[in-house]
Amino acid sequence: MEMTSTQRLILANQYKLMGLLEPDNAKKYQRLEMIVKGGFALELKELDKEFSNLSEEECRTVQDTLEMYHALQVSYANLADKSMVTPHRLQFVGYCAFREKRYLNYLRFITKIEGKYQEFMSCEHGCDSQTPMWDKYLNMLAVWRSCPHEYHLSIAEIQKILSA
Repeated sequence: MEMTSTQRLILANQYKLMGLLEPDNAKKYQRLEMIVKGGFALELKELDKEFSNLSEEECRTVQDTLEMYHALQVSYANLADKSMVTPHRLQFVGYCAFREKRYLNYLRFITKIEGKYQEFMSCEHGCDSQTPMWDKYLNMLAVWRSCPHEYHLSIAEIQKILSA
């Protein structure tokens, strides 16, 4: 992370203030203040980890994934015979908090801050899938997009998407 002296001073002062406002976390903020003031390049990389950059395409993919799960659930609700797929399989599991943290952060922004997709956001563990899901969702999206009626899926189409 590269910062000007002015930026470092501002950030160091922010950490100093945070330490005063949150006495329970004072040591953490004191450490971060020292890192910023000292300009310790190795430790400054830690600060970069707190920030993520999601491209517009990645944001759209997360949103499309949520929209696909919405379509799956709407289609399932409209089926006469639901015996071939359990409702549990239609539950969105989220993203891996360790390997896909930036997608999970965006997901939480969309659902908690923006208030979208609340009707089916009941994933366990705060939507931490505990296993990487990005590639799986990309495969599922490709199958979903190939369906002629994305929101009126047959049981066969639902199964094909879930198995992608």
